[in-house]
Amino acid sequence: MPEDIEYYRRRERQERESADRTEDIGARRIHLEMADRYSARLRDAANVPPPAATA
Repeated sequence: MPEDIEYYRRRERQERESADRTEDIGARRIHLEMADRYSARLRDAANVPPPAATA
């Protein structure tokens, strides 16, 4: 699960950086939507308890 959290954090940051760099309003909107989706997944992943250990 920690690798998921790092992935979502990295992708959110990359999408926001892409949104900042582009001059196309439509592309900016899509990058920000994707960043918001990664942010939501990050919140979900952070709140999920780790799986129970199996014997």
